[in-house]
Amino acid sequence: MSSARFSTDAYLAELTAALQALDRGAVERIAAALVDAQCAGRMVFICGNGGSAAVATHWAADLSKLTAVPGQPRLRVMCLTDSAAAITAAANDFDYQEVFTDQLRTFMGAGDVVIGISTSGRSPNVLRALEYAAAHGGLALGITGQSGDALKAVTSVTLVVASTSVQRVEDVAGIAAHLACLLARERVALRADAALSA
Repeated sequence: MSSARFSTDAYLAELTAALQALDRGAVERIAAALVDAQCAGRMVFICGNGGSAAVATHWAADLSKLTAVPGQPRLRVMCLTDSAAAITAAANDFDYQEVFTDQLRTFMGAGDVVIGISTSGRSPNVLRALEYAAAHGGLALGITGQSGDALKAVTSVTLVVASTSVQRVEDVAGIAAHLACLLARERVALRADAALSA
């Protein structure tokens, strides 16, 4: 067991550094993909494991609510981690690596967006879901930490958090969700205003 003591100051300093290094361009590109999906009536699916499953649920809740603009289509979002029945059925009948892909086979259509969250970038079930999306006309997006090369290889846009800490990556992923939601809402509102002015 390590003898190193936990330091609140060190944790916060590392989190601050990861936030300062946030890839704003990736957040903007994710927001743009969300806007396109919202305006076209496409679905957004999100998945992750453990703490990243909770982050995925948080993203789904925020995406379905924070992006809403009066008079405009709502963003349709489904978190693939939220159905215990679907997850356990796929794990029992096939393999745990198929718990997200099996749901996509039922619900995903061409042009839909799949967001995979994996702090390591190596979660087999997340990678399979993203690979399935890319192979079946979907848009695969990812969120990972500095070690996430495997996830980057299967996504069109990846937000790489500048940390190898599971906790810091999940912290920043939650903030990125809020940024992406608020950016998407602003862009949908601007599109609506432009259409009224045309």
